[in-house]
Amino acid sequence: MKTSVQAFSRRTRGLSRATASQALLLALLAAPAPAQEQTPVAVELVLALDASASVDKREFALQVEGLAAAFRDPEVQRAVEDLQPLGAVVAVVQWGGPGETRVVLPFTQLNSARDSKAFGFRMALIHRFMWASLTSIAAGISDSAALIGENEFDGQRKVIDVAGDGEDNGAASLEAARQAARKQGIIINGLPIMAGSPELADYYKNRVIIGPDCFVEPARDFEDYARAIRIKLLKELRPLAS
Repeated sequence: MKTSVQAFSRRTRGLSRATASQALLLALLAAPAPAQEQTPVAVELVLALDASASVDKREFALQVEGLAAAFRDPEVQRAVEDLQPLGAVVAVVQWGGPGETRVVLPFTQLNSARDSKAFGFRMALIHRFMWASLTSIAAGISDSAALIGENEFDGQRKVIDVAGDGEDNGAASLEAARQAARKQGIIINGLPIMAGSPELADYYKNRVIIGPDCFVEPARDFEDYARAIRIKLLKELRPLAS
């Protein structure tokens, strides 16, 4: 910017002081704004909850309650504190069909046990925003990846945590979505809810997760979701060197 101002000053030496000052101000206003600096964090995590029609009211409530309880868990709170000084940022979305993903909790910075507990309290208050007719895991991944790419944080580890009770049946390519996320440096982990579908864990392992150290943490059913998400968060919020 200094060089461009000096060059502009040379070009306006023949103008009156007032005219030159006004012209310089206009030139500065027209200059492109500097890129916004992102805040570094240890972990950038999107928790993507299945809100498709196959998930009934009670089953969705179990997801919400299990996730809220996980952030109130003392071990999860210690995991958050172990990420200091950078901490973590966590967002929650509901996904279903293409174009239906909804951010229900925006990226929130967690640096302490108190932050984690407060996030759990807010999580317990969220509402369901859709009964999607499709189970588009691809849309959930793509929209979560866009959320990671567009926020003001820069995670040393970027993770999308996909939970669902069925295979992708949307029109978008699941493989293209997961490969695009991988190119963005994002890890995709899976929490298949195997209510009557024991093969869903293999589907998530082979078709959903991707990236270094990615993993699947299956839940036997919706009642088992609370246990699975707690274990999953402990793995995802581990210190970077571990």
